[in-house]
Amino acid sequence: MDQETKNGITLKMTEIGPEKYKGLCLNPKDIPPDDLDDEILAQMIYEAGIFYEMEKNRR
Repeated sequence: MDQETKNGITLKMTEIGPEKYKGLCLNPKDIPPDDLDDEILAQMIYEAGIFYEMEKNRR
């Protein structure tokens, strides 16, 4: 098992095969939030609302 730190995030890596690793993050609270996911989700919700209103008005 190896420990590796990149960008302040510590991973404990276990080799499970040739050039294949399984990892465990030892400090997940230090991972910065992924704002892009929030933006994509907000866009999806907005578009779903538009399609809902279009269908509601068709009837």
